[in-house]
Order: sequence, then structure tokens, then C-alpha cells
Amino acid sequence: MGTDIQFIFTWWLILLFIGIVSIPLTWSFLRHSFDFGYGVAKTIGIVSLTYLIFIISSIKILPLTQISFLIMLAFYTLINVVILIKNKQEIIASASKKIKILLFEEALFLLGLFGWSFVRAHQPDVRGLEKFMDFGFINSILRGEFLPPGDMWAADNSINYYWFGHLITAVLTRISGIPEGITYNLMLGTILGVGLTSAFSISASLILNALGSEKIRAAVVGGLLSALLMNLGGNFHTPYYVAKNGFQKYWYPDATRFIGYNPDTNDKTIHEFPSYSFIVSDLHGHLLDFPVVLVFLSFLAGLTVFSKKKREKTLLTGGLGFLVGVMFMTNTWDFGIYLLVSGVVVTISNFIKHKLSWRFIYATAKTLLIILIVGLSIAIPFILNFSSIAQGVDFVKANSPLWQLAILWGFPAILTLFFVSNFLKKRKINDSVIFVFSLIICGWILIFLPEVIFVKDIYIGSHHRANTMFKLTYQGFILFYLTSGFIFVYTLLSIKRFLLKFIGILTLSILITSILIYPYFGLKSYYGELKTYRGLNGEAWLEIQNPGEYQAILWFRKNVAGKPTILEAAGDSYTDFNVISAYTGLPTISGWFVHEWLWRGTPEFPQKRANDVNQIYMTQDSKEAKNLLSKYNVTYVVVGTFERQKYPQLSEDKFTQIGSIVFSQEGTRVYQINYNWSL
Repeated sequence: MGTDIQFIFTWWLILLFIGIVSIPLTWSFLRHSFDFGYGVAKTIGIVSLTYLIFIISSIKILPLTQISFLIMLAFYTLINVVILIKNKQEIIASASKKIKILLFEEALFLLGLFGWSFVRAHQPDVRGLEKFMDFGFINSILRGEFLPPGDMWAADNSINYYWFGHLITAVLTRISGIPEGITYNLMLGTILGVGLTSAFSISASLILNALGSEKIRAAVVGGLLSALLMNLGGNFHTPYYVAKNGFQKYWYPDATRFIGYNPDTNDKTIHEFPSYSFIVSDLHGHLLDFPVVLVFLSFLAGLTVFSKKKREKTLLTGGLGFLVGVMFMTNTWDFGIYLLVSGVVVTISNFIKHKLSWRFIYATAKTLLIILIVGLSIAIPFILNFSSIAQGVDFVKANSPLWQLAILWGFPAILTLFFVSNFLKKRKINDSVIFVFSLIICGWILIFLPEVIFVKDIYIGSHHRANTMFKLTYQGFILFYLTSGFIFVYTLLSIKRFLLKFIGILTLSILITSILIYPYFGLKSYYGELKTYRGLNGEAWLEIQNPGEYQAILWFRKNVAGKPTILEAAGDSYTDFNVISAYTGLPTISGWFVHEWLWRGTPEFPQKRANDVNQIYMTQDSKEAKNLLSKYNVTYVVVGTFERQKYPQLSEDKFTQIGSIVFSQEGTRVYQINYNWSL
């Protein structure tokens, strides 16, 4: 545990440095917020630094090395120093007044980072679900010289998926010098930490703006409620089925696989949320984009609630464009989703201010057009190397039963009722109220859109709208639960009679508890009730269960530079196959089949490659094997556990005729192919 604490402490110091360095830039955007945006400063710094690295690597100016990353960190620091010099008195004054709240937010971040790192140390394996994919992206970036990163499961092709969040992880890994098997788990704690501080910052700022600057305690309580509920809360599925079937029978994934599963129908859907994402711990696009989404919402609040000067609004509009551009590269679905959110929030805000007029139309259109143009411009280097995997939009072929929607979205419905009863009846509506109202509208749009249309992809039949519901309702969950602290605090403060206030507090306490019990079931099932501390190394399982593959990975890391193509068995998705390519970032001919099908848009691409891999391993003809290996310019061939399992008639002798053994341990061999040898 001592070594793990050192890793966490080193990681935190780097993030603390980035957060402090980013104060001038953050202040430029969010100077009027409760904490002048310090709750999102780390994310702003990490994203800005990574984007600088993304640009200089995409245009081949600097390679993806630690020295290059440190140079760009120094450049980013210089940018902030310039901003500080120009606004020294205002920034120092703001920071000195807010020192207590900044320390509180740093403690909140540490709680998330250390807390979830401790949880992950009880089941740290980078294994299962889509972890191989995410880890493979990170390792492919770390092993590459420039961007875009190569696809570790389709040699000679770049990754055709959103990978900017994995670049963020790779950048922090390289700067810290901590092994990637550990930083994978530290990144999960980091996302929870910034998720807590970001939600706290946004909610507390909105509450103070609505209630007055003297209501610090109310703002802190509301901010904490939003932070806890949004990051750790579940839905009403948990309390409903726990009450119905008992604690012992509840299985936490059921809250994300409900419609189409209970009862069983031909309409299988997915409706995940952040707490579930933290528990299963895939570093997938929707989770990696979570901190970016929260910065976006803080900027959107800054634009429509806090900023008053034209220059500030212009800066924030540009910032929103930058962030949606980053979203395009991190989780492409969020690009469209938050353009929609921008449209709703900006339209409602401008309508309240200007009514239905030409000024309203001009101001709204101008803002949204700038966000769109800046966003696309920011993402251009990514877009040039990306082919959309969507296949159009169609009307859904099934709908959700109302009783199931009520269970999944009962909590947002209660929030909406509280909001309607306490805010819309007021004669004077504050900008914070308008913003929260707009987010509620957006949330319901995202919930009901998958009941009308879906985006077509490779998933068909009973799963045709699963991905659409997943991506849209995930963001709907964030919007609703982010508003919870504001709505609850404002509601309770509006109640004057003691008895009614007591009943209100009791009712809300029961409601909040029913939502926050969800992690208990996840920790109990996935992490074994936190009884066995195993450490943060996500690769340790492989040394125990597949020592030959593990030692081969270590050999590749130590002895092989660059990205020569390797050959290993072509595996099915969600299995332990292709662990060497995933863990080293070295490209293989064909990896997880369904994933490559999704990324390339057709099963023919991975099938043709998988057939070639099968022939290479199975043929007894050395010349045929050599020709196929030459076709893909393969340098190393792996023969180990998975190859013998996949190809029981594997012919290994031919590899000794066209290559030599360069590694052999625990039943796993690596052959280096020599194309100059004659047969």
C-alpha cells in the first residue's frame, strides 16, 4: 500500500500544479463564479495542455515524448503567467478572498482521487468489458511517435473512434512517469475527483447568485448535494427492487439494463449513469468526456448567468466552441448533444431578455453559429482522420413502457415538480432559475428523443436503439442530477413554517438516501465489499493467470522500439484475446472482431483479416505463411495460450523456418520473422 500512496501523491502533485497554474486562464472565463472556477481548473488545464500536444503532434512538430510534453507544459504555464501579469491585482484579490473555499474544493478532489483509488485497489484489473480497448488506445498513443494513433487491432490503420480522452490519460501518464497499468486506475479516481469539485462549483455558484452572496452555507450544502448525487447516485430501480425482492437479491447492473430485460422483450436498451461507470471502470469516451461536459456547463452558466460584459460573453462563447470541439474528439455523441443543450439554454436566456424580436434572433443565431464554427475548427485535425460510424437516423421500432420510464426517471420527475411548484410561480425569475429550468428542459428532451428516433449503427433488431438511448440519457442524467442541489436548497429555504420544513427535510433525506444506496451494491459485488486490498497495478492479474503472455509483454516493452506489427490470435470482443497488443500498443493484424466491425462500418474488414490470421497459424506451408506475413509486414509472431486455444491444429514448426525464437517463457514463444531467409 505504501508504494500506491506514493503513486497517488505524485499524481496529485502534478494535478495540483496544473490546477494552480491554470488559475489565471480559469479566472478569465469564470471570474464571477463562486470560486472563480477553481473547481474546474484542473480539467481546463489538462484539456488545454493536451490540445496543445494534440496540435503539435498532429502537424508533426514534436513527437509524443515526455520531453515534448514537458515543453508544452512549460508553454502552457507561460500563457497563464502572461494572463496573471496583465490581471495580477484582480486575480490575487479573488484568490485571497476565496482561499477557504479553494482549500475545501482541493480536499473534495483529494477525497475523490484517494477514495476511488482505494476502491480500485480492491479490484484493479484492466480486464473485462471494454478495458482492453481503452487500455489499447492509451498504449498505442504512448508507443506512437505522432498522431493520429495507430489501431492496435488493425495494423497499418489509424484508430477510427474517438480517442482524445485516451490521449489525456497518456499525457498524464508520460508526464508523471508512473506505469500505465497504475495510471489507468488513477485516472478513474481523477475523474471522480474533478466530477465532485466541478458539480460543487457549478451548483454553489448558481445558488449564491439566486439567494445572495451571504448564503454561503446554503451554497455549500447545495453544491455537495449536487456533487454526491450526480457522481454517486443511481435511479429508483434500486430502492424499488430492493424493497420488492430484498437486499441480497439485488444486482447493480440491472439499473442500467432494465427496459427490454425485465420483463424480457425484443427492445434491449442501455441507460447507464456515472456511478455505474465508476464501478465497472471502463475508461470509455462517455466517462472520459464527463469532466469536459462539466466545464462546458460551467462556461454555459457563465455565459447566460454570470457574465455581463460583451467581452466576457465573447470569450465564453469561444470557450464553448473549443469545448464542443474537444467533445467531438473525446465522445463524438456529446458534440451534437451539447450543441442542442447550447441551443436550448441560449435561446431561453435570450428570449427572457429580448422577447421575440430581431435582436433575440440575431443574438441567438450569432452565439450558436460561433460555437459550431469554432467547435468544428478545433476538431479539424481529428475529423480529417475520422470516418463517421453512424449510418443515418430513423424512427424507433419500439417504445418504453411508462411504468419503466417512471422507475428510471422518477427522481428527475420529482425534481421537476419541485422546480415547477417553487420557481415558476415567482414573479421575479433569477438568471440561475432560468438556467436550471433550461437544463431541465434539455434533460427531458434527451430522455424522450430515444422514444422517437435512433441513430443507426451496426446494432440492429432488438438492440437497435440501445446505443442512442445510452448516449443521450447518460447526459440527461448528468443535467438532472446536477440541478438537484440547487432545487432542494431553494425549495427548503422557501418553506417558512417549522413543521413543514421538518417534514420537507425528512422527505428529502429519505429520497436522497434511496438514490445514494446504489454504490453499496456495486462495491459489494464488483469489489468484494472492499475486503482484499490488491494494489493499483491493473496488470497484476495477468502475471498470475497468464504468466507467459505477461512476460512476453514485458519483453516487448523492454526490447522493441517503435510500432512493428505483431501477430497474435484474432479474438472475439469482450474476451482476454489480444491482450499483448492491448497492453503494449503494438499493432496486430486483427483484434476484437465486433469492435473493428463497428469502427470500420462493415464485418468484411475484420473477417478478411481474421481469415488471414487463421491461415497463417494453421497452414503447414512455410511459403504461404511467409507471404501472408509479408502482406501485413509482420515482424513478430506470438504463439501462446490464446493461439493454441483458438487454433488447435496450429502448425508451429514453420515459424522456425522463416524466423527465430527471440522469447520463450511459460509456454509462450515469440518468433522474429526474417524475410531474407530463403525456403
